[in-house]
Amino acid sequence: MNVNKIYKAVAEDDMNSPLPIIVLELEKQGYKVKIEGVEVSSKEFDDELFSDFEESVTEFNFEVKKNDEPAMKFKLIYTGYHEFTILKV
Repeated sequence: MNVNKIYKAVAEDDMNSPLPIIVLELEKQGYKVKIEGVEVSSKEFDDELFSDFEESVTEFNFEVKKNDEPAMKFKLIYTGYHEFTILKV
């Protein structure tokens, strides 16, 4: 997983919620994505649902899986407007 590409993609679009941007970037990298145990895709992403969620929650648990590789888990923690840290779990 290329974390630098995630940060770059979010930085390029500071008007929208980071979550759908992150999901799209992870899909571009070939991953299937789960947030808080729910599989999500950029095509089906409900930006309004997660933007409401983002206002009340400061961290999200992600699980990403590519092909037959073991799933990777990480936590996304908001540190400010459009600012976040990614921590491996």
